[in-house]
Amino acid sequence: MQASAVQPKQYNNAVTKSNVLIEANYKLSTLEQKIILYLISQIHKDDDDFKMYRLPIQEFSELLGYRGSPKYTELREITKNLMRKVLEIREGQKFKQMSWVSYVEYDGNSGYVSLSFDPRLKPYLLQLKREFTTYRLKNVMELKSSYSIRMYELLKRWQYVGGFEIRLDELRMMVGAGNKYREYHNFKKRVLNPAQQEISEKTDIMFSYEEIREKRKVVSIRFRIKEKNVEPAVEVIEGKKEDHVDDQYLQFLAVLQAYDRYITEKQFAKIAVLAQKVFSDNWLDELIQTTRSILQRKDIREPIAFLTYFLNEKVQRIQAGVNPNEVTIHKDVKVVRREIVPDWLQDYEEKLAAESARSKESDEDIEQMRRDLVERLQKYKS
Repeated sequence: MQASAVQPKQYNNAVTKSNVLIEANYKLSTLEQKIILYLISQIHKDDDDFKMYRLPIQEFSELLGYRGSPKYTELREITKNLMRKVLEIREGQKFKQMSWVSYVEYDGNSGYVSLSFDPRLKPYLLQLKREFTTYRLKNVMELKSSYSIRMYELLKRWQYVGGFEIRLDELRMMVGAGNKYREYHNFKKRVLNPAQQEISEKTDIMFSYEEIREKRKVVSIRFRIKEKNVEPAVEVIEGKKEDHVDDQYLQFLAVLQAYDRYITEKQFAKIAVLAQKVFSDNWLDELIQTTRSILQRKDIREPIAFLTYFLNEKVQRIQAGVNPNEVTIHKDVKVVRREIVPDWLQDYEEKLAAESARSKESDEDIEQMRRDLVERLQKYKS
């Protein structure tokens, strides 16, 4: 197993986890959660296998809040306990129990500690294309409560729809409270309210909640999630990697995740450049609104390709001195404007919709039709 060295204080990296893992049941201390999340943030999106991730022992010590020389005895005890911790995942009729970390190695000569995930976690951390949640590591590194960290993850899981409702007993298990605070007023005092305050003060979101009662007893909680104001977006410059660009990508990706779609950072950068030319200062908000409109259209099978085509058409009109607002998206029409969209595109979409409705074409035939469309679009734009 090859080792991958990591640079200290990479708190701007993204943490990406399967939604199944987000909603798993486990109890980790604040320090243990930060170790796990720090390691997850080192996973590259293209990795097809886990690596041993090497952390400088001094950085590891500081990560855990220690000052001065590393306290090896305490560090070893923490990782030893971490290897004993079990998480429980329920998938349909299957109930799985597994550990987080399968191997830890301290090297006093090099000053590194190496850790590796349990290989059974691969489906929940590697090569994720659908039903996953992504957020910036820095948003949890300042949180002091283990409950706040788990609450933050659950909130990010449902942020794209603005909220969610969950049974109180399920919430207890997911945040790691287990059988603690069985009386609701204690759970509210020890878990909900402190998490609400800490998340609002130290992360990119805030939340409110409503108690759902049955016969005067609180049985569920309905959360409402709101994103805090972020810094104005800045133009994506090819070849230059900035933190705000990553944040814009993650914000856009969250919208696609709600519709079971995915886009790479490189694809987003190209779309972002077009969007800035079309929408100017408020480009990210306008792009997200436009994308949602396209994703809600049932007659568009390739929304990302259609979005790119749509933005290109607007840019071409701007460059030609023609009103770009004539290019619009309506839910009740097939295409935006007949005079700027070739007839064959509308004919194709109508044919595809008809074939799909009759369900007479095989999946291979429909996929071939999609490839034909992409090829013809490329020729048309050229």
